[in-house]
Amino acid sequence: MGINACRSWVFDCDGVILDSNPLKSRAFYQVSLPYGGKKAEAFLRYHQGHGGISRFEKFRYFFEVILGRENYREEMEGLLANYGALVREGMLEAAETPHLREFLDGIPAGTRRYVLSGGSQEELREILRKRDLSRYFDGIFGSPESKDAILTTMIAQDEIPLPALFIGDSRYDYEVAGKHGLCFIFMSGFSEFKGGIAFFRKIPEVRIIRNLGDLCKGSS
Repeated sequence: MGINACRSWVFDCDGVILDSNPLKSRAFYQVSLPYGGKKAEAFLRYHQGHGGISRFEKFRYFFEVILGRENYREEMEGLLANYGALVREGMLEAAETPHLREFLDGIPAGTRRYVLSGGSQEELREILRKRDLSRYFDGIFGSPESKDAILTTMIAQDEIPLPALFIGDSRYDYEVAGKHGLCFIFMSGFSEFKGGIAFFRKIPEVRIIRNLGDLCKGSS
């Protein structure tokens, strides 16, 4: 399917709109470091292997699996606040991925455009507004709801006209797109999905790009 045939575009944020994956990895490591270097390294590996999943799910995993804790709600809220402060500052300074605005400007009029992120919805809307990027999108969505739950609701409410295409940088993005009948493009240039290119090369229906400039070169 040619990309100009799409009636809806869905974009992940980290690694697709902004080159922000490294700063989030640093933040996860930094806030978990007081629990010990080995615990922080294990958490970092988990985070990088589960791109696209909300921070809430990741911190639950940290406490329940890595630390083996049951009662942690108040403590987790503190880590979430610390993590959010680090990320918010960094996201305002993170570079846009190459050709981002050029590509967004070139999307045909009438095509719906959405951001679907594992990041905090409130935080993401504020950041994209301050960066003058929110004007490009019909909606910006994020956690605490999962990408799966958000797409389920949006499709049920006919908010995403089909055919639709999801540009993401993780295996989870691909799985969610496939579950809901969206075509998928894997953007590799800023992804932390180790082995991602090799993984998607085995899936003929997935197109692999380095950045959005690859899509500006043609519509097929």
